[in-house]
Amino acid sequence: MGVRRRGREYALQMLYAMDTTGYLPDEVFAGFHAIQDLNRDAFYHARRLVDGVHGQLETIDAALTRYAEHWKIHRMAVVDRNLLRLGIFELMYLKEIPFPIIINEALEIIKEFSDAEGTQFVNGILDAAAKEFRPDEAGSRSRRRTPQPPPEAEPPAPPEGE
Repeated sequence: MGVRRRGREYALQMLYAMDTTGYLPDEVFAGFHAIQDLNRDAFYHARRLVDGVHGQLETIDAALTRYAEHWKIHRMAVVDRNLLRLGIFELMYLKEIPFPIIINEALEIIKEFSDAEGTQFVNGILDAAAKEFRPDEAGSRSRRRTPQPPPEAEPPAPPEGE
């Protein structure tokens, strides 16, 4: 598993801990570091992500509210909510990370930490958010997924001898 992927998993776990305990990032970083055998580079990547999400939480949650139609943020599963926050943060602020990587990583992580419904939920919301925050990338993704009409059939060849 790559450093960024492991960092995203650490970040999800830290955001989960912050969400359920009310701890601040530094408290979670210290506790997480004390109980885990960490990949140092992944931990630093996670710290960057967690600090970013924490610092932009109101903006991220406002965006999440727009795309999670008929869902109140506090009613979402804690794992789903925090992975969505992480993905929306990356879409909004880490433009160097391509959208397909953000969504693919989120879907792989949600498969480990949530259920099939969570996978569909996260996919739908991140895809919708990408249309606002990454219109060029999201547009090219949807164009690739749109089925193309089959090529027109060639007219039958005339029977031999005509």
